[in-house]
Amino acid sequence: MSLEQLSYLAQIAGSIGVILSLVFVGLQIRQNTAALRRNEHNSTMAQWTVVRMAIAGNRDVVELMTAGLRGESAMDAADQLRLEQFLAEHAWAAFHIWDRTQRGVFPKGTFELTAGPLLSGLLRTTRGGAWWRSAKKAGFIPEFLRTSTLCSPRLKAKHQA
Repeated sequence: MSLEQLSYLAQIAGSIGVILSLVFVGLQIRQNTAALRRNEHNSTMAQWTVVRMAIAGNRDVVELMTAGLRGESAMDAADQLRLEQFLAEHAWAAFHIWDRTQRGVFPKGTFELTAGPLLSGLLRTTRGGAWWRSAKKAGFIPEFLRTSTLCSPRLKAKHQA
């Protein structure tokens, strides 16, 4: 075999090596992307766990939520603030699911099937609706307000006013 033929063979082997390296890098990127998505899911679960555990682990919070949201009883300033903070935390966690759904991290429709209906239920209550009318102007990006399914069509029209 001549030196020229060995050179061609080396070029072919080098080209195959480059192709195999690119395939390997592509697989690594795919695996890293899957791990990042998993981390996003875990982060979202951690955010929601705080909200759920506040309810499940503290009867006072449950009573505040049930009586407070329905407007069944008068609330002092401290309880009103507690309720508003809980609603803000719930809405913020829902926003994160909406945002991750918009960015393609979560499958299409995740927000509409999970956090949207939960938040909508809170916003249908007397005090939840009152809180939303003021909070939506200050704490959420317009795209979230415009494209999310936070409320039923009836409430969406009502709350946009």
